[in-house]
Amino acid sequence: MRATEAKNRSSETAFYLGQPWQISKELISAKGMKPDIRLLRQGERCLVAKDFRNKGWIAAHLWGPLSLAYERFLLDKAAGMSGIPQVVGFENYKCLLITCINGEEIKSCRRRLDGSFFTKLLRLADDLHDRGVLHLDLGHKSNIMVDVNGNPAIIDFNSSLFLPPNRFFRPLIRRLALVDRYSILRLKVKYRPQECTKEEQSQVKFFLRVRKLWIFDRLLRKITNLSKRAPSKPEKKS
Repeated sequence: MRATEAKNRSSETAFYLGQPWQISKELISAKGMKPDIRLLRQGERCLVAKDFRNKGWIAAHLWGPLSLAYERFLLDKAAGMSGIPQVVGFENYKCLLITCINGEEIKSCRRRLDGSFFTKLLRLADDLHDRGVLHLDLGHKSNIMVDVNGNPAIIDFNSSLFLPPNRFFRPLIRRLALVDRYSILRLKVKYRPQECTKEEQSQVKFFLRVRKLWIFDRLLRKITNLSKRAPSKPEKKS
């Protein structure tokens, strides 16, 4: 999992699923309605915990369980897919445990991207769409990772959408899937421009023009930015 905003806490131990785990890193220590995200280790095993247990009553008993249950529902739809975190379990419905993607954010290892990376990433997104899962937030580079073998991975499904992949919803899925496709192509234009076709460059330009006209674009970006932003330190009163 990504190590941005991470704090080392290798000396601390916490119990998850009835077993002691070493808190290797505090990836995000959030306030309010956001979970604490921790990197856990137990020997060779590595998990990520999204934990609402130490939050206020509303976050811990209402918002947290609902948001984690929804994310688990989406990840269950992608069960068994390589490059997608897999669900390990729930801890009192207030903490979601998922497998750890061993790698880095795409922006941190752009020089390691080979010529097949974005082809594989588009195929991974297509496989999600075939299962009815639309990520819709791949414009954030922090949601795309490169694993230790150079393969793509997609994380953070809290802004995603599921539509049953049946005859009724399939046309809508194809339309919304373009958001993920164009977001990926936009990164390809940025990181591997020498491999982009003129058609792909035109598609990205069209996507950026259309996105500016979408009235919910700014609102969605503000919401997703807030969900990933590290909490700022409280200002001292003079």
